[in-house]
Amino acid sequence: MELAQRGYVTLAPNYPLLAKYQPDLNKLGWESGTLKAVWDNTRGLDLLASLPYVDSSKGFATIGHSLGGHNSVFTAVFDDRLKVIVTSCGLDSFVDYYDGNPKNWDPEKGWCQTRYMRKLADHKGRLAEIPFDFHELVGALAPRHTLIISPTKDTNFKAESVDRIAAAAQPIFKLHGHEKRLQVEHPDCGHDFPSECARRRTS
Repeated sequence: MELAQRGYVTLAPNYPLLAKYQPDLNKLGWESGTLKAVWDNTRGLDLLASLPYVDSSKGFATIGHSLGGHNSVFTAVFDDRLKVIVTSCGLDSFVDYYDGNPKNWDPEKGWCQTRYMRKLADHKGRLAEIPFDFHELVGALAPRHTLIISPTKDTNFKAESVDRIAAAAQPIFKLHGHEKRLQVEHPDCGHDFPSECARRRTS
């Protein structure tokens, strides 16, 4: 709503298997709710680009909190029309997720839910062997403008893990000559997107 009030054309897609949006992923051939969401989001960008009152010449931006935060990253990895990525409380390293507690890597728990990436449960007890992690995903966003909002008191995703991810991805942004385009903020709150942070970054 705040972005629309500032004159932006916005789209807020439903996420698979939440609320009334209940696609049959298996029937549709999807093994990952995350990637189904990426597909939906990409088709949403196609829709925006087709609208006569949308100027897509400079690309698009994505902003999301928690689930929306990491799905913004996933979508931007696959669609470089997204030139600005803002993720709030959306990520930390898989190996740091809830301190690597094995119970969070059972089927239908944490990242291993059908609506995310069910196959990650195969890596329970050997998280370091997951073939990708967020430092690589964030690095793949370079040289686009990327803001990670990671509250100091977030109990879902650890702020110190986010700092390690940013430090690992920063050389990629530097390689492109835009190291300042990757920024991290640590508001003093829990799993939240403080309104003052949102207002400052969208003004």
